[in-house]
Amino acid sequence: MSQITLRQIPDVLDKQLRSLAGKNKTSLNKIVLSLLMKDLGLSDNSNKKRDLTDLCGTWTQNQYDEFQINTDIFNEIDAEIWE
Repeated sequence: MSQITLRQIPDVLDKQLRSLAGKNKTSLNKIVLSLLMKDLGLSDNSNKKRDLTDLCGTWTQNQYDEFQINTDIFNEIDAEIWE
C-alpha cells in the first residue's frame, strides 16, 4: 500500500477529523481513509447518492417562500395551449 502526506490542513478540518476519530474511538488515519473511501464510492457500505437528496431540508423558510412565489406560475394551465 502506498502512503500520502497531506500538508497545510486547515485548523477547522484538523479539529473536525480529530473529533470524529475520538467519537468513533478509532485512529485519525482510519477516519480519513473511511471518509475518502465513502466519498469516492469505494466502500462496501457507501450509499453515495447521485441526486439532490443532500439538499433536502437545507432551505430557510424565507428561501422556501421565495421559491414558491417564483414557481407558482408553473401550476397554472394555459388553456390556449391545451385546446
